[in-house]
Amino acid sequence: MVMKNWSKLFVVFALVVFGVNQARAQRSLKDDEANKAAEVKDLVNGGRYTFEATKLVSGKGESKPLKATYNLDISKDTLIANLPSARSGSIRFTCTHFAYGTEPGKNGHHEIVIQPKEKTADMQAEKLKLDISSLGYTTLTVIRPKQSPLSYYGYIKEPGAEFPPVSARY
Repeated sequence: MVMKNWSKLFVVFALVVFGVNQARAQRSLKDDEANKAAEVKDLVNGGRYTFEATKLVSGKGESKPLKATYNLDISKDTLIANLPSARSGSIRFTCTHFAYGTEPGKNGHHEIVIQPKEKTADMQAEKLKLDISSLGYTTLTVIRPKQSPLSYYGYIKEPGAEFPPVSARY
């Protein structure tokens, strides 16, 4: 009889411990998501961050994971692009004259539109659109002159490039 009570007590104790651990894990996950959302919001509002591409999607819908590091570094006065093209080659440029607009999207998303004002030979983008989720997952769409748009999936993070001052000449 005493053994049955002990086994029932042990089962109840195990269920309580399991329930507490589940609640703690869910609370921890929500806390992590809230912290990440705050970090993303700070990066976007600060206007200085790096988009790191992990997958390229061509205008034809073909996608391929990226093995090398490709990114778009953004600051209030400089864009530095190093992105792959659908074929061989890449989209590479530095731009210091551009319009930058941001709007809050649905469910904590941020919608960013960047329109370069420079029309140089190496400028391979008419417009860049970023859709940034509250957790930092991002879709970048590059609208190119006389070509189909390219899309990239990835995420934003702390800036990784050293931005030259605007007055710097090369």
